[in-house]
Amino acid sequence: MSEPEPSVATDEAATPLTGGRRAFAYALVLVLTVQFTLWGAFLVPFRIGGTSVPVSWLIAVAGNVAVGRAGARLAGKIGAAIPALLWLGLAFTLGARRAEGDLIVLGSATGLGFLVVGALTSAVMYGLAAGSLTARR
Repeated sequence: MSEPEPSVATDEAATPLTGGRRAFAYALVLVLTVQFTLWGAFLVPFRIGGTSVPVSWLIAVAGNVAVGRAGARLAGKIGAAIPALLWLGLAFTLGARRAEGDLIVLGSATGLGFLVVGALTSAVMYGLAAGSLTARR
């Protein structure tokens, strides 16, 4: 009888990310942060019929949970803080009227909800990352 071949997936899963791979993974987290922020911001005025549908809130929560967890796993609490700060900076910038009159995140209940829900989710993800690191020590 021949021995079973080791699974490639388990070998790769056991290999920690180091150097360039970790930097690439964290860069991907930051790119996804920008993507989720822009996607949510442009969907703030989404309506079905005449009814505003807050899908941007779902995107803000799901996106911030995903990038917060990934950032924390890659770089600890600072890894969770940087995507949170990037999200906050970009979302609030998109909520400010430019000199030309452009405005992406409207001052409606849905727009303000997007900003508040996203900011709170970012803060919670940072708090969870900081708390889990404290508990490990």
